[in-house]
Amino acid sequence: MNVLVLNGSPKAEKSNTLNITKAFLEGFPEGTKIEHVNLYKMNIKPCVGCFSCWSKTPGKCIIKDEMQELYPKIEAADIVIESFPLYFFGMPSQIKAMTDRCLPFMLPYMGNLVEDKNASFHELRDEKMHKKRLVVISTCGYVDTKPMFPALLKELDLICGEGHYTAILCPEGELFIAEKAKRQREGYLAEIRKAGAEFAHNRALSAETMERISKPILSPKGFEAITLAHWEQKSK
Repeated sequence: MNVLVLNGSPKAEKSNTLNITKAFLEGFPEGTKIEHVNLYKMNIKPCVGCFSCWSKTPGKCIIKDEMQELYPKIEAADIVIESFPLYFFGMPSQIKAMTDRCLPFMLPYMGNLVEDKNASFHELRDEKMHKKRLVVISTCGYVDTKPMFPALLKELDLICGEGHYTAILCPEGELFIAEKAKRQREGYLAEIRKAGAEFAHNRALSAETMERISKPILSPKGFEAITLAHWEQKSK
């Protein structure tokens, strides 16, 4: 089993979200091949909307940058994990650029209406891509995920098809850099490790597991007290 981790945090190895991603991967069986890519260390230019990948060079992007190194890694992976914090209710800019540059994997849109609400508007060019699994792991600094992630999830639904990916969304992301709440933090990461083992075995997570790992680590008042202390210390 080959796993490709795309770290979309500008903090690279110091990413808060990466703590959750690493715990998730610790649940995978020994011998799993895991490759980490820090997107903010790569030269990935924005898509220019030329649609050459749909016409002149079908399935191939004509922009010559380090995205060309990433295409074969995505194609070779059985599981792709995108790890990033929520920025302004969406993806950080570098992983958005990478996402836009994945257009060559899709066939052109020919004006079709999608009656199946679970389907994407674009068919994948290669049938083998259907066997891959996408996991999106994202943290936010708020106490609840439900009001904060709808825009990101809607974008993923339109690209991948509703239900065709697994989203692990964690509120209270600052707790992964705060000195306090260690016991609660470790308890949460233990649940994430169990979720990783479940996903490695089933290639999916049960509704019960998703509910368990989506709960806030602390109460809103507890989180407020810790974050206030953290930011007061940072401002000194």
